[in-house]
Amino acid sequence: MRILQTLIEQSKMPTGRLGRIMLRFMNSGHRNLTLWGLSKLQSCKKVLDVSCGGGNAILLMAETGKFERIYGIDFSPDAVSLATAKNRKYAGNGLVTVMQASVLELPFEDDYFDAVTTFQSHYHWPDILIAMQEIYRVLKPNGQFVLVAEIYKIEYHMKKYNDIEQTKALFEDSGFKNIDLLSNQKCICVTGYK
Repeated sequence: MRILQTLIEQSKMPTGRLGRIMLRFMNSGHRNLTLWGLSKLQSCKKVLDVSCGGGNAILLMAETGKFERIYGIDFSPDAVSLATAKNRKYAGNGLVTVMQASVLELPFEDDYFDAVTTFQSHYHWPDILIAMQEIYRVLKPNGQFVLVAEIYKIEYHMKKYNDIEQTKALFEDSGFKNIDLLSNQKCICVTGYK
């Protein structure tokens, strides 16, 4: 039980050697889920990946050449370090910026991003409704938010909004409109617009 608790804590806030191993595991283990979610993302100029972890989603976006600016934030300094290193090529040419920040206080002005994404992370946020409202705040009018997660992780980690329909209600409670919910039996992708 103690090992399970340690792994859960490392998935919330990766630190040290075990955290770096966890981040690399998440980068590879979530690749297909991330690609599926990114296929639902409309082309846009500026995108933010919230709780970017090891930076794999950022790299996959950068490799498409479809975006002018890609930002990533994570609360974990180790995640920021790994995501920055993974995206060094694109950070060097100004396409990618990764920084340490909390989803509860995004360091961006109102109406800044065309799109925001998050993969396998929202169930770890300390106050999900405040986080969703922050994401809504930094989106431009008609901006798109894409949330992707494995269904069993939502059900396991969340007390509220812990099933597919409640996840859709979370978007509504945060002000999003034109909400679309896709499921492939294992994962969900919820999109909403400001």
